[in-house]
Amino acid sequence: MPKKPRPRAKRREAERAGEKLKAARERLFQLEIGGSPERPLSVASAAVVEAHAESVPCPCCQGKHELVEHVAVTVSRVRLREARLRCRQCGTRRSLWFRIHAVGPN
Repeated sequence: MPKKPRPRAKRREAERAGEKLKAARERLFQLEIGGSPERPLSVASAAVVEAHAESVPCPCCQGKHELVEHVAVTVSRVRLREARLRCRQCGTRRSLWFRIHAVGPN
């Protein structure tokens, strides 16, 4: 007859599963558009970068992001905007990447 799992063992197993899920969600976020400099989001103006970055929920806990810094960066000879974010709920830090495409006059 198999032993009944102890409460501590069940709790630790649930914690490990939660950490694996959190890591998988973070990897998925980095593979989406805007998650890395290789796949930046396209925007018309630098004015919309901050509002859009704060509207994206945290992939780990679905909490709201706080904008820590908004900087212009050159990556592989391409000018990008990096919005450095921190989750208000879990404190995880990440970056969201943007490329500005100027819209010409009508």
